[in-house]
Parts: sequence; structure tokens; C-alpha cells
Amino acid sequence: MNRNNKQKKLKYQIFIYMIIGLLIWMLIASALDETLYYLEEKRGIEFPYKVYLICNLVQAVILVLMNIPFLNFLINHVDKPVQKIITSLNKIADGKYDEQISFNSKNEFDQIKDAFNSMSKKLEAAEKIKKNAENERILLFANMAHDLKTPITSIIGFSKALSDVIIEDKVKQHEYISTINSKAVKMNDLIDRLFEYVKLESSENHLHFELVDIAEILRNCIAELYTEYEEKKIQLEIEIPDNPVIKNVDKLELSRVYTNLLNNVIKHNPDGIRVFVCMKNDGQLLIADSGDRLPQELEEKLFTPFVSGDSSRRSSNGSGLGLSLASKIVKKHGGELRFVQNGGDVPEGYTKAFIVIL
Repeated sequence: MNRNNKQKKLKYQIFIYMIIGLLIWMLIASALDETLYYLEEKRGIEFPYKVYLICNLVQAVILVLMNIPFLNFLINHVDKPVQKIITSLNKIADGKYDEQISFNSKNEFDQIKDAFNSMSKKLEAAEKIKKNAENERILLFANMAHDLKTPITSIIGFSKALSDVIIEDKVKQHEYISTINSKAVKMNDLIDRLFEYVKLESSENHLHFELVDIAEILRNCIAELYTEYEEKKIQLEIEIPDNPVIKNVDKLELSRVYTNLLNNVIKHNPDGIRVFVCMKNDGQLLIADSGDRLPQELEEKLFTPFVSGDSSRRSSNGSGLGLSLASKIVKKHGGELRFVQNGGDVPEGYTKAFIVIL
């Protein structure tokens, strides 16, 4: 606001320059005329016609000289900014979104410059987002092809062996059929998760919000997975408010978030660890575990599609889409899903944690 007050209107600047120039020229021209008049009338000097001609010529020269500062002003404060703006606009049109304009006109052109530079930064940021999205999409399909190829290869090999009656042993045949079935189930699970991921990416996909007790949703998710926690000998500590925690959420999608995070603890940690599930009255959820810390390079891309929560995305422990789905769903709710290791956000005695903020 202060800057706008310091800026002068271009039309006022031009008007002031013109008035000042005109006044100075009139003063000089009047002084010459008065001098000639004084010499003629008071001194009785008669000047030839050439003197008056020269006098008029001098006035014309003075008028031209008086307009030089005005022309210089127009060049520096109007023409040069306009040319810079045109040049930068052409560069933007050619895809050079990092283009910035630099000049100081102290008038409305400064506002145009600031608006242009702001637009340029936004275009550059949008282009980076677009490129990152394209790269993520390419990586998504490349990883999907990789993860589908392995079970497909196994299915082709085992089914070929069965169809050609290479394996006559009934026990072996049963093993081959079981392997084909497990590989097919894994492929189906991967495709289902991929469909969910792509559906969330679509601008036409809308969540169905309603006021529900998210504490009850969390209890149900824990109950569904409790047997698996027992099988892994996981010591589960739970702190959930007795009173309802009402939030405006998509019940089905939020259930998927909680289930994915609780499943992640089972799939990517050894048996016998401790897990702490804590929901606060404001709905913030913390799921901490005492398992091994993650390498930094894996932590940085934990929510990237097809990255698994163990040492490699090639692990058979998961599709690598669960955390990506959870992150996208939470963002669709206007919240945040964070992963932390040690530090003040992780309870004492635990190594890492997921935090869901709605």
C-alpha cells in the first residue's frame, strides 16, 4: 500500500513535465520579446527583420531543447518498460516461464511489472507441478508394469507346465495351481488398489462427507485387524477417547486410511514389536511402533506410488500403493498425513510413527 502511494500516475507525470516545460519556454520567450521591446521603445533602436527572425528561431530551438527532458522521460518511463514487457511476454509465449522483468518507472508500469513477475512465478510453479505429475504418471505405469510382469510370468510358466502335462505328480500340480491362484489374487489386489489410486486422482471424483464419529471408525478398523496383530505377537496399546469425536469425513475412505496404516505396521515390521495407537479429542491420530527405523532415502519417498515400507518396493509384503492412497485421501479431506522418526512427535520407547491430522 505504501508503495502504491509513492507511485505517481503516469498521466500526472506527463502533465507536470508539459506544464513545467511550457512555463519555462514562455518565460524565456517573454524575456526575449520584452528585451527587444525595451530596446526599441526606450532606447529607440530599430532592429532589422533578421533580428526578429533569429529571435523566433532561438525560441523554437529553446522549445525543442525544453522537450528533450520530456522525451527522455517518455523513453525511460514508457517506451523502455513497454519494450521489456513485450519481449518478456514473447518469451513467456515460447515457454520460458522463469522470465522476470526489471525496471523502475515509478508509475503504473511498476504495478504491471509486479503483476507480470507474479504471474511468471505462478506459471513456472504450475509447469513444474505439471512436469512432476507427468513424471509420476510415467513412473506409476512403469512400476505397475514391473509389478504385474512377475506374477504374470509365473502364471504363464506354471499354467504352461500344467497344460503340457509336464508335471504328473498330483502334489506338485496342486502346488502349481495354488501358486497360480496366489499370483492371480496378488494381481487382482494390485489392480484394485491402482483403480482406487487413479479414481482419487480424477477431478470428477468427489468424497461423500458426513458428520460421523471417527473414534468409532478407528475402533472398527482395529477390531478387523486384531487377529493379525495377535498372530504377529504385536503388543498393542490403544488410547481412544470414550466420547464421540465428530468430524465431517467420507466414512468409507477414512476407514481405508486407518486400515492401510494399521496394515502397514503388520506388513513392514518384525514380529513381537510394540504398537501405540492414540487418538486425541480433536481427531488427530498417532500410530507409533518400535520397529526398525527406515533409511532416509526411503523415508523421503514413502508416500510415492509403488514404494513399500521395507527395504525395497520389490518386497512381497505389499503393493506399494497403500500409503499413497492414504496420503491422497487425507489431502482430499483437507488434512495432512505425516511420517516421523524419533524426535518429539514420537512417544518415548518407539522409533517411528504416522500422524493423521484432519
